[in-house]
Amino acid sequence: MKEQKPTIIKVHEPPHSKNFLDNCLKAPPLFTCTIASTKTALIPGVSAAGASPELIPYTAAADVEAIIHGQALCLDKIPENPVGPPSPVIITMAALKKLCAPFIVIDAGNTITPKVPMLVAGRSPGLSLNDPVAVTEVADLFMQGIIIGQQLALSGHTLILGESVPGGTTTAMAVMEVLGIAALGKISGSMPGNNQTLKQDLVSRAMLGKGLIRGSCLEHPLEAVRLLGDPMQPVQAGIAMSASCRTNVILGGGTQMIAVAALIGALLKNKKSFSYFTQPAHKRTLPEAFNARPENIAIATTAWVSEDPAADLRSLMQQLPVPMPLYAAGLDFSASRHKNLSLYEEGYVKEGVGAGALALAAMHYHNLDNTSFLPAIEQVYEDIYL
Repeated sequence: MKEQKPTIIKVHEPPHSKNFLDNCLKAPPLFTCTIASTKTALIPGVSAAGASPELIPYTAAADVEAIIHGQALCLDKIPENPVGPPSPVIITMAALKKLCAPFIVIDAGNTITPKVPMLVAGRSPGLSLNDPVAVTEVADLFMQGIIIGQQLALSGHTLILGESVPGGTTTAMAVMEVLGIAALGKISGSMPGNNQTLKQDLVSRAMLGKGLIRGSCLEHPLEAVRLLGDPMQPVQAGIAMSASCRTNVILGGGTQMIAVAALIGALLKNKKSFSYFTQPAHKRTLPEAFNARPENIAIATTAWVSEDPAADLRSLMQQLPVPMPLYAAGLDFSASRHKNLSLYEEGYVKEGVGAGALALAAMHYHNLDNTSFLPAIEQVYEDIYL
């Protein structure tokens, strides 16, 4: 009989973080999902977030529409992996129902505008990491994130920050590399094996073409995003940094959120990089980033990501410029009555839309294990796909 995963896996827990999860219980969760699109995701082989390449730009919009409306409105149905496993939004929806948690969508620059209420941090989708500039208006995106984080922190909630950005593990790898983290071959992704060779080659060629090497952007961390990243990254970093002054923040995701954590750490280690901001209005807002409390920030993902044999998240966590913990929800679909769900156990999908962090929260706040939580996920799957 297959050994069950622990409900919560403490993948990487620095000594100062021992009480982080218990401290989160003092405030109810609030979930945000930051959505963005990039041309990087359209490079063949980079993303499996959609049943076909033509549907990839719709993925993020369909995900957040499903959470609010119970179905996608921009498409006939929610996109799924080409092999059949469903979007991780089904895990997100099941967890939100268990938690009775409020939910906010943040647009960082998505190609398709979802039919949901949103906060707008940016309106320009990302370009390709092969273009001269991958993300325009990086400073503005970061400042918008700081402002959003300030306001959300006043709500009295533990913040769970998720994302839906197809192709985001590739931009995450690129950003980590130029921030000094050896990330090539260590990222997880939405397909078995994570297509590491293709992604490594893309990142290496993009860096070479821009005259970059590992660590090139350490002194000016936002340049890493401008040259190679995606619009979600500066928004999420800004939210987490300002909100951490007043509350606990969980970055919901695997590889993509480790890149955000690397960006946060690099900014805090190189405060002269804040000279990037020259507008008078920045002088009022920036102190919230300067005063960030990284001990109030953690990352949470799924066990499919943290224990991915084709990745090495533990190595990535050990290289962060500012230590943070990484936790994983011990989800296991091997006993599911639905074949498409059991495909998660073969390395498909793994994570997204804050699924791991929300599953972990549902399990932690309500003392659930995988066996008791799986039926709720199956019910959402049946309601949407069957």
